[in-house]
Amino acid sequence: MLLTMQFILEVAGYKITTAEDGQEALERILKAESNGNPVELLVTDIQMPRLTGMELIDELNRLEIGIPVLAITGYGDEQMITELSRKGCDEYLDKPFDDEDLVERVVALLEKRE
Repeated sequence: MLLTMQFILEVAGYKITTAEDGQEALERILKAESNGNPVELLVTDIQMPRLTGMELIDELNRLEIGIPVLAITGYGDEQMITELSRKGCDEYLDKPFDDEDLVERVVALLEKRE
C-alpha cells in the first residue's frame, strides 16, 4: 500500500517521503522541521508498528507541529472518525480507495493550507 500511494502521488507531481512506521515518520518530520523544510502534509495509516497513526497525531499535537493530516484505515468506524476529528485530523479515507480519491483529497488539503 505504501509503495502504491507513493507511486500515485509522485505521478500526480508531488515530492514524497515515506516511512515504514509511525516512529520513523515522526523522526523524518522532526528532521524536516529542523532543516527548515517542514512537511506540508502527512498521509498516515492508523494501524502501524511502533507508533500508530493516532499516537503519531498525538505526538505532533504535543510538539505543536501543525501539519494537515490525511488518515487512512481499513478499520474505521464512527468512534474512530470522531476521535480523529477531535485530535485535529483534517481528512479521513477508508481502504480500499481509488487513485483519484487519494489525489483529490491531497489537493484539497494542500489548497486549504495556502
